Amino acid sequence: MKDLHNTKNKLDSVSPSLCLAKWTQVTIHLQNGQTHSCHHPSLHTIPLHELRDNPTALHNTMFKKERRKEMLKGVRPKECDYCWRLEDSKEGVFSDRHYKSSFDWSDPHFNKISKMSGDENFDPTYVEVSFSNACNFKCMYCNTHSSSKWMDEIKQYGPYPTSQRHHNLEPTKMLGRIPIPNNQYNPYQEAFWKWWPSLYKNLHTFRMTGGEPLMAKDTFEVLDYIEKTKTPNTNLTLGINTNLGTPDKLINKFIKSARKIIDKKRVHKFELYTSAEAHGERNDYIRYGMNYNNWLNNLKKIMNELPEVEVAVMCAYNALCISSFTDLLKDIELIKQQYGKGPTIHLHYVRNPYFMDCKIMKEGHYIEESWQYMKNSKWFTEFETHKMERIYRYWQNHKDDDHSKKRLDLTIYLREADKRRQTTFKSVFPEFKDYY
Repeated sequence: MKDLHNTKNKLDSVSPSLCLAKWTQVTIHLQNGQTHSCHHPSLHTIPLHELRDNPTALHNTMFKKERRKEMLKGVRPKECDYCWRLEDSKEGVFSDRHYKSSFDWSDPHFNKISKMSGDENFDPTYVEVSFSNACNFKCMYCNTHSSSKWMDEIKQYGPYPTSQRHHNLEPTKMLGRIPIPNNQYNPYQEAFWKWWPSLYKNLHTFRMTGGEPLMAKDTFEVLDYIEKTKTPNTNLTLGINTNLGTPDKLINKFIKSARKIIDKKRVHKFELYTSAEAHGERNDYIRYGMNYNNWLNNLKKIMNELPEVEVAVMCAYNALCISSFTDLLKDIELIKQQYGKGPTIHLHYVRNPYFMDCKIMKEGHYIEESWQYMKNSKWFTEFETHKMERIYRYWQNHKDDDHSKKRLDLTIYLREADKRRQTTFKSVFPEFKDYY
């Protein structure tokens, strides 16, 4: 709290709307040339003409520079409305603007940024990159620009016949989010590799995501560069998001590369983020393409062969996972007991698609059961347990809302998915047969 107060005072001494993350943090989707700084604002397209002479325009777009100027002048950018609503809700409330500006990848750059005009190019210190949408899964809450499997299905069968025509590609086209095919020239990937040698030098955190990054050759080129460069950035936190469901050949190739980087002390920290939010066949239905037992074995393999790597399980908590989430927790607990440490549970609840939001479900006792289980276990931290409690309170606050239209769309979605995939929802989820 003291750090946040100090950060707020520093920011306010320059401008009451200044957020360092607009300079220091970026997510770049190279498969469709879109970017944003901080996860709250919408993605915007990187103009190709800006990249021709300035590969840093993957981050330093003219659009973003205008937002920086607004912040330095005390104007609130409209795209940052999440923080403004939070700050206006109650005096003394800290928003993500304060949190992200206080992190050690932002705070050291305050003096430099505070003296800028907003027109300058700035090398971010926290970078998340998606090289392509190549993926071997079709998770039920995912989308076409993040999964090539989803894109293939929608091209073959069209959108789902829900009230809002889920996965209709027309809005995706209008927003510029149709990925460049993996076998075609990609100017955004080209710009990244022009920028990479200078970007790498001062990075605090670099995280590769997807799609499935182990299916992207660029992922292994990054790992190879970090291992072999003559001027390593030993302060770097290197992260990768992987479903751990690719063929053994790619899993083993990744382990071999990571082992070399760790043994040569090329990074300060190595982090791996994988995903699951249900148990057994229920998980495999939700995360279509996944084999739960294979995932568990690969998770243990990482823990065994790369014990230095910090592992986290990202849980996209959704309507269908609630009945078996406690069983997943039990498996994670056993791994924690076996290794005396992680993986850490990171909980995020799904709001889109709207019919996968857990708040529409009647069976809140499942959600409460998971929270109580975590609370009564010594293997889950207060941080992990609090996230589960927050989800339960979220469900509780919305349990009396009218969810009839969303439940109907869920029914339509499940029936159409079963038709396309030759699956049988009612046999996998007998407890939810009424929704079908």
